[in-house]
Amino acid sequence: MNETEADRAYYGAAEAAFIARRGTPFLLSAKDFALLKEWRALGIPIEAVEAGLDDAFTRREERGATGRVNSLSYCRDAILSAWERRAETSVGRGGPEGDPPDVAGALAVLSERLDSVARVHPSLTQPIESALRSLDRLARSGKPAGEIEASLARLDRRISNEIADALPEDRRRRLDEDVVKLLAKARVKMDRETEEKTRRALTRRTLREELGLPRLTLL
Repeated sequence: MNETEADRAYYGAAEAAFIARRGTPFLLSAKDFALLKEWRALGIPIEAVEAGLDDAFTRREERGATGRVNSLSYCRDAILSAWERRAETSVGRGGPEGDPPDVAGALAVLSERLDSVARVHPSLTQPIESALRSLDRLARSGKPAGEIEASLARLDRRISNEIADALPEDRRRRLDEDVVKLLAKARVKMDRETEEKTRRALTRRTLREELGLPRLTLL
């Protein structure tokens, strides 16, 4: 596949963002550029790449990690998550940037949206009711917003898997086929780990688009 000016601009912007967050000059490796080609082919916007890079480095700084990040693959999961976030309507957003989120309000909205999905798709009642119980426990936990957000991220992955498993067999087969087609459109060879993580992200995204399933986050 021939590279266009838009492709080269995408790669250049991603490289610049990585170097800026790394804080020192750096030449991307062939493996790094293979990742960029995957993201470009999958339609991951440069804004999601930049947001994911920022998230990955920010979390690293908060942990007080030492040493240098020497590969884009370090930020892969954060970039896939940022891509998912951009594809969905945010729920439970707090006030102006810097204000703490309205935890109780966000959890209430999430519960209402999940309940609406269950009413439209009765076959998914069991996994959704399990998620609603988890949301209720979080609402009563008194935990700070950061801990609740981490719990929501784990719950989001769990409920996505459970809902996919609860789909009628023919619908689950179509979901798997749709994800395979999306991966094939990339026309880029991925290693097994990258392909599996990308497949899971695409499955979650496709489920949300088809079912109106909210992403579980306070933001």
